[in-house]
Amino acid sequence: MTDQELDVVRQLFTTLAAKYPRNLVRSMYFDAKMPLKPTGNIPEEAMSRIAAVLDWPEKAVSALAERSVFEGFVTPGGQQDPFELAGVLDANRFDLELPQAITSAYKHSCSFITTALGDVQSGEPDVMVMSRSAEWSTAIWDARRRVISAALTVTGTDADGAPNAMDIWLPDVVLSMTRRPSGSWATDRLPNPLGEVLVEPLTYDPQIDRPFGRSRISRPVMNITDHALTTIVRTEISADFYAAPRMMALGVTQDAFSRGKWQAAIDRWFAISKDEDGDTPTVQQFPQMTMQPLTELYRMYATQFSGATGVPVANLGIVTDNPPSAEALYADDRRLVNTAKRQNRIMASSLRRVAQKIVRLRDGSELTPELQQIDASWANPAFTSPTAAADALQKLSLVFPWLSESEVALEFAGFSHTEITRLLSDKRRSQTTSALSVFANAANATGQSSAQDATASSDPLQEANVLKAKADALGVLRRAGVEAKDAARLAGLSDVVFIPGQPITIREQGNDNQG
Repeated sequence: MTDQELDVVRQLFTTLAAKYPRNLVRSMYFDAKMPLKPTGNIPEEAMSRIAAVLDWPEKAVSALAERSVFEGFVTPGGQQDPFELAGVLDANRFDLELPQAITSAYKHSCSFITTALGDVQSGEPDVMVMSRSAEWSTAIWDARRRVISAALTVTGTDADGAPNAMDIWLPDVVLSMTRRPSGSWATDRLPNPLGEVLVEPLTYDPQIDRPFGRSRISRPVMNITDHALTTIVRTEISADFYAAPRMMALGVTQDAFSRGKWQAAIDRWFAISKDEDGDTPTVQQFPQMTMQPLTELYRMYATQFSGATGVPVANLGIVTDNPPSAEALYADDRRLVNTAKRQNRIMASSLRRVAQKIVRLRDGSELTPELQQIDASWANPAFTSPTAAADALQKLSLVFPWLSESEVALEFAGFSHTEITRLLSDKRRSQTTSALSVFANAANATGQSSAQDATASSDPLQEANVLKAKADALGVLRRAGVEAKDAARLAGLSDVVFIPGQPITIREQGNDNQG
């Protein structure tokens, strides 16, 4: 390892050590393991014996991550999987790796995806694609070139949690470092054929001064969660006191509560004798206290959390008597949907570069113009009811009739990529059957026409029906993808002129006025 490389390693490891405590705190909030902070009204020793959890930080992450559904790579022409990436992605379980990377990015502000040549002899894919958490990874951002200039990923830890194996990703080499029992490090130099760092970040809300983004579990989110959790504890404590009514007894003897005031409060039958003067004691009950102020306080924190994250209040356990309408639900989700659309565009930029690295590593090729045009396809993050989608699609099809023949219409209707593939397969199968049926009818009509010509008997209506059958066969074959001349020959229309750029016109030879 050169001195320059060693300086980069030290810088990366220093950054990882500085960011690790804060990332660990966010992981604790995500897992609902954050410690309960004491307040002035509840003693600290009592807080240590109380167990309470709240999953709001997890909802701040998962509510957005669930709307970032990756469907595959496409080209501007709409071709699915143009560079045959499905095999590599399937071998790397990318359908499981990417959602985890997205969740980790929203939790810690960023995550990383690494690509490298795999050891095929040991059972690895041709290209290894792995997601890395920011807890055990870090990188240096080159603001001039807008790429990562160096990265560190921890690949192993000892019994105490200290790193004992890590990879250093540099533009010209990958350094695989392993700590020896003596404490020193051994380094293997692995080639990097692309000449660029094989690491791409997935970030949430990147800024100019924060290229690796910020976490969904922000300081406001953690502060609101702390207050809401304290409110839950206060509610639990108050419930024990409010369960028993507050009583007042006047004119009783000293031994009236010899068994204890709490036992007197829970006894079914309770007797109090007269005092020394023979007066009957007076027992009164104070008005029952209400817990409504605590529940309203909890609702206020839920509203603040919704405002900070865009998560609808209904998702935080706040139930209203009157269910919201479809328009109200759409308005509640609008901010989260807009955030998801923006995030999908941001992450698509990184995923495009990941796909380009996979193809270049697998094929040993350069970055071609066709490869530069690859893009990532995402599912629509907005939820639309089937009834509303069908109604909108019907109205759009009246204005744009060709829309009903497009795959976009099926996506608009809410079908998944797998369902669209099955539907189109069924459609092609049905078109093939229809084409064969129409072709058989056209052949039959051609035979009838030949027989009519042989007998020199002509019926104008029958001739028109025969011509219509042939034209229908020609249209079906053209829609099925058959070339124009071949379709005309199969349909029995040998004397057909195709004019480029014009609608298909059927003309009889020697008669330009008859179509």
